Amino acid sequence: MLRQRGNVNNNMTKLIATIIIFFILSSCAQEKNCAEFKTGKFIYAENGRPEKIVRTENTQIEINSETGVEIHTRVEWKSDCEYAMTYEKILNHPKDVSRVIGKKIFVEILETNGNKIKVRAKSDVMDEKIEFIKTE
Repeated sequence: MLRQRGNVNNNMTKLIATIIIFFILSSCAQEKNCAEFKTGKFIYAENGRPEKIVRTENTQIEINSETGVEIHTRVEWKSDCEYAMTYEKILNHPKDVSRVIGKKIFVEILETNGNKIKVRAKSDVMDEKIEFIKTE
């Protein structure tokens, strides 16, 4: 009888430990809330970046408050966490940037955390991880 009670206690201890480990691991595995970032107003998380971004379901405008440069792109969502941006026009740029009109940037949302979002942006000239803060 004593041996049986020891096995029950041992099994209960293992079960409780398994449940605790499951809850710890599941709390660490953060779900991405990509849909919350499809539209809104954003800024770069990196200090020294004065650009403000306004995104609707189908467009994005990035405005540099210091230089006045505006980058207008068309946004095409491939899934809740992936989209492509196509340059449509760039205003107030001091150089001729017409060669980028029609070019695409492919974006994958890697993480969301509160009002922050980390993405991977890729094109034929870049492959970067960038963090943004949603302000509205």
